[in-house]
Amino acid sequence: MAGGTSDIGLALLNSMGASQFDVKTMSKVLANAEVAAQRTNLENRQQKLTYKQSGYDLLNKALNGFNSQVSALLSMDTFTKKTVTSSDPSVIAAEATGKLVAGTYQIEVQQLATHHTLATQTSFASPADVVGTGSLSITIGGVQHNIIIDSTNNTLDGIRAAVNSANVGITATIVNTGAGYKLMFTSDQSGAANAINISVTDNDGNNTDAAGLSQLINANMIQTVPAQDAQVVVNGLTITRSTNVIDNVIDGVRLNLKSAAPGQIKTLTVASDTSDAKQAVQDFVDLYNSLQDVFKTLGSYDNAPTKDNPTSGALKGDSALRMIKDQVRSMITQTLSGGGPFTSLADLGILTKRDGTLEFDAAKLDQALSANPEAVGKLFAASMEATDPLVQYVGANEKTPEGTWNLFVSQAAQEATLAGSSLGTGSGASITIDGTNNTLQVSVDGVQTAMLNLAAGTYSKDQLATLIQNAINNDANVAAKGGKVQVRYDSTNDTFVILSDKYGNASKISLDGGTLLSSGVVGWTSGSSATGQDVGGQITDSVTGNSYTFTGQGKKVRVSDYALDGLPKGLEFTIDGSATGSRGTITFHRGVVDKMVHQFKQWMSADGIVGQKLDSLHKTEQRYLEQQKKIDERYQRLEMRYRMQFGQLQSVLSSMKQLKASLAAQLASLQPSNNQK
Repeated sequence: MAGGTSDIGLALLNSMGASQFDVKTMSKVLANAEVAAQRTNLENRQQKLTYKQSGYDLLNKALNGFNSQVSALLSMDTFTKKTVTSSDPSVIAAEATGKLVAGTYQIEVQQLATHHTLATQTSFASPADVVGTGSLSITIGGVQHNIIIDSTNNTLDGIRAAVNSANVGITATIVNTGAGYKLMFTSDQSGAANAINISVTDNDGNNTDAAGLSQLINANMIQTVPAQDAQVVVNGLTITRSTNVIDNVIDGVRLNLKSAAPGQIKTLTVASDTSDAKQAVQDFVDLYNSLQDVFKTLGSYDNAPTKDNPTSGALKGDSALRMIKDQVRSMITQTLSGGGPFTSLADLGILTKRDGTLEFDAAKLDQALSANPEAVGKLFAASMEATDPLVQYVGANEKTPEGTWNLFVSQAAQEATLAGSSLGTGSGASITIDGTNNTLQVSVDGVQTAMLNLAAGTYSKDQLATLIQNAINNDANVAAKGGKVQVRYDSTNDTFVILSDKYGNASKISLDGGTLLSSGVVGWTSGSSATGQDVGGQITDSVTGNSYTFTGQGKKVRVSDYALDGLPKGLEFTIDGSATGSRGTITFHRGVVDKMVHQFKQWMSADGIVGQKLDSLHKTEQRYLEQQKKIDERYQRLEMRYRMQFGQLQSVLSSMKQLKASLAAQLASLQPSNNQK
């Protein structure tokens, strides 16, 4: 900060010598004297601005910190969480994968699913030993694969490499038993449907003896692990699956079978777990109270901001801070309509004290969570209720208003479905698959399979449907993209039906070729195709009469952010089932924390009150810097001017000094000497 008048005067006196001025010092002192008042005024304003910026920075951080730490309360899953526990995890473990329903399940693991494994009876002296030549025909999962074995790959090691590179669904390995080397084949997928069957065309002319390539047929192999499905009994019902990871038996639960224990009953318990909800509510109370402490610090009249504590009292009397405090208190004490039996946080034991902070009765929250955890969640999080249980909430955004709307479905979501022509042979007739009708190529959701070779045999129509389904679903191309189909035999119409597991316009099935189609044995026609259908309909606001016509993606609907006022902009939900027409109403609610988070985001946004204040303060800071620059420039100009003036004066004084000396010399020369007196 610039010095006072006495300081300037002292500096001037010190800069003046007996015979000359200190031009540099005097110029700086006088220039500084002229800008001192401006500088002092600007520095005072800059300091006040700095304190206010510190205050709003702290307020912004406090609001943002609150939002970032209450995310658990924004999810209904926090309140409806359930845990799955097993009485014996060494036999059966379980994990939650979806919405759980409380209950107890008695489970017996009778057998595990296994990967079919075959090994050669013959032991070979070396992996380089020649086995034979010809072709291997490997059937797995209902699909036949042919692998040529010639002089380039006819050793034990060569056959192993040929099988593995063919990617047919089995893995070949060479095992050193200590007594020699054996070739082992293991199915990549478990289950009875993935049993390995090997036949050969042996170039030695005999396809069934124990010499040459025939050493690899099933009859000459040892089954070290059988192909079997997992089998469990759940509450008296026998369940069979091809893997040891089992979904869709108990709602929202994935079973992981670890070991077989026939005759032993294990207990699986699904129960509510409110520990996360309790902790989240406690964290919310603590965060809210910390936020109140920030408000108190910023608005304090007892303290003024200092360089060491720039936020204390930094926003005292600030109208924006006062408005934010009032709105936050209003949000925390408001009565809500979406919580069922609970209408305010006070019903959960969360009360506001005189100083604005919250106190928390944990016992009362426990009672509420035990009675109705979902209703508790609705007091905190956003939620949607639908009169139709097949309509489920997905999410919303900051634009979604609270309200109730009528839902009308004009078209239900459908998967791509193709039904063949009626065979006219009756459900009891069998179908033989052989070399004349065993190939098939289809596309699933835009992904084409390889040309599939179905295993030869005579099948019932249900068995053939399963064979075709497994062949398509095990195709590497389809599996890599997550595609899946169902193939079933419709005994009522005597037709084979194929459908994609996906719903909507992205769901596609096409029958591309193969002798299974051209032979007509399943009633399918090459070139036939089908596309699924997205859900479509209308949402109407009964108050304004405004409506929104939607076409979803599969079963999912998202209302545009630009829908007319009164409509649920940004709301996302799914519509299941095939019913069209009126599907009742949907109602969207916002809980306390959801409202606070969205309001805080708005305040912190570029057009929000805090965002605008920070922007305005930044612009003021830039303006002050410009003013400071102009003062500095004026100071430099003044200093330069004084230097020039004092320089000129110094020059004049120097000239006068020289003149004085000259005159003195001349006068001295005119004085008569003593001898002349």
